[in-house]
Amino acid sequence: MTFDMDFIKRACHNERELIEHFRKKLKAHHHRQYIYTQTEWLEAAVLIPIFFKNGEAHILFTKRTEALKHHKGQISFPGGKADDDDENLERTAIRETCEEIGLRNDDIALLGKTDIFLTNTHFLVQPYVGFFTYPYAFNVNAGEIDRLIEVPLLHLIDETNFKIKFIDFKDQLWPVHYYYYNEDIIWGVTGFLLSNFLNIVFDLNKKLYIKPNEVKSK
Repeated sequence: MTFDMDFIKRACHNERELIEHFRKKLKAHHHRQYIYTQTEWLEAAVLIPIFFKNGEAHILFTKRTEALKHHKGQISFPGGKADDDDENLERTAIRETCEEIGLRNDDIALLGKTDIFLTNTHFLVQPYVGFFTYPYAFNVNAGEIDRLIEVPLLHLIDETNFKIKFIDFKDQLWPVHYYYYNEDIIWGVTGFLLSNFLNIVFDLNKKLYIKPNEVKSK
């Protein structure tokens, strides 16, 4: 079933309806792994944090500081590399989110997960989708996070705020997804994960442009 914009607009202004819809779509999704090359990797996980502000659904992003080793200065979902003490990747996503922005485990309602993606820095990333109640007393780690960015979900769905550009990487052209919000640009790994999430929950058709033999069923 494909949901039209009338449904999306209504759900993005109805907290209960949107949360239940996300749960159902994520549970029914046939999860995949987007792996573009065979290499060694480190496991990682991120949280796609959903909240309602002024009666409208938003997604929370973080802008990383310039001091970090990987993806410095970029806009990301909270998350990071798995630790040996993490019993699973769900724990990784929750722990890293708490460490980065102070959003605690007890305040996150996990709704499901999306597809795994291998980054060009060799992290195999598992995204989880979680809901929290806003406003929230965040405790931002200034060493990792420059600031938080709250973006309305409908803004991200609006195609006028979205572009695909091609980047030459390792002698191959790669399509990169760009989302524009005020002066901020969401792109790279986060842009891909965001498009994948929107495709799953709203049956959108944002082209991910991964070769068929590079998409593996789990």
